[in-house]
Amino acid sequence: MPQRNHGQQPWNKGQSASETASSRVPATNWTAPSATNAVEAASQKADDVATSVGQGMKSMADTIRANAPEQSTFHQAASGMADALERTGRYLEDEGVSGLADDVTHLIRRNPLPVVFAAIGVGFLLAQTMKRR
Repeated sequence: MPQRNHGQQPWNKGQSASETASSRVPATNWTAPSATNAVEAASQKADDVATSVGQGMKSMADTIRANAPEQSTFHQAASGMADALERTGRYLEDEGVSGLADDVTHLIRRNPLPVVFAAIGVGFLLAQTMKRR
């Protein structure tokens, strides 16, 4: 059984605790690869979710088309909504979250003023909502 030296410091008098710890633990840069792996995993998961949502939207479009009454104004509206759902679902399946982010970035760069005004409007509405609570 090893003996303990009670009352003695485990490091030399000239060394601080951090110097002793750094000399005993090899310096490794494990945070960068693990952070990169975490970002890649999150990106893949987001794309998987986008694909799943896209498939669900296309399925919903098929259901709307199947259940919409024939020969009515409601049928035309339902058909238009089903077409929009199907296009959006196909877009999400094909592009994923990264494609959506790229498209939003390009939209903001092409139209900065409308985006700023929209952000101000959303901020105003959020402020009004929070004020009422």
